[in-house]
Amino acid sequence: MKKLSKYKMLSLLIFPMVVLFIFGTVSSCMKILNLQIPDGVYVVGEWNNWVPTESDKMTISTSEDAFVFELPVASITFNPSRSGNEFSIGYYKVIYKQGGVTKVSSAIPVWKENLGSDTKLTIYATPTAMVNGLAVGVGDSEKMKTAQKNWSIGGEINNWNLTQGVMTWDDTNKVFVYEVKNFAGQKKEYKYKLSRTDNEWKPWEMNYDGKKYDAGMGQDASFSLPEDGTYDLKFTHNPKFSILAVTYTKK
Repeated sequence: MKKLSKYKMLSLLIFPMVVLFIFGTVSSCMKILNLQIPDGVYVVGEWNNWVPTESDKMTISTSEDAFVFELPVASITFNPSRSGNEFSIGYYKVIYKQGGVTKVSSAIPVWKENLGSDTKLTIYATPTAMVNGLAVGVGDSEKMKTAQKNWSIGGEINNWNLTQGVMTWDDTNKVFVYEVKNFAGQKKEYKYKLSRTDNEWKPWEMNYDGKKYDAGMGQDASFSLPEDGTYDLKFTHNPKFSILAVTYTKK
């Protein structure tokens, strides 16, 4: 049989269907779903076999300035964390489709114990900020809770000591904040990462590098200073849309 070229084989696979690449979270296998779905923003997970339906469609909320979806906690499949059986982790993803543009978020972990008695998980998404394959632009109500542990910043600025980088909630701007005053900076790149407060970085799935959760060794966020000097640094984490940022002021 005559072999098709790689280009022809790819063309046959993707035309005329919309192809969404959705990666398994627990099994780490990849699922390729050939879907024809109406334009919209959807939430997928184990409860719908990672295939969006009309009932999984998010709705726009003017008060939240975001697409919103209320997911029953009972619908989420939780499994023991790789960092210990005391942590139970579930996952979901958000799919955005509009015209010829499709974005699929990375897997967003949900820490069951941190939900407490909550029976619903509120999921938020802003398609304009979403980046295909990343967590940016997507978040949820579990990320706003600190019942189990606070959010913290660990990095080269504090010798990777999470207990020194505990963030506080800024209710006006709806972000977690960590500030470093009078930092003796150099003109170079500094690495850091977001995690929950303890120096064991657990549960591992909650570690965040500004792009994806479950960020492992060597997967870090970074910022650079323009020149040597003394700086005030401000780290912010927007849990609603998974936006991690650093600003600085030279003194």
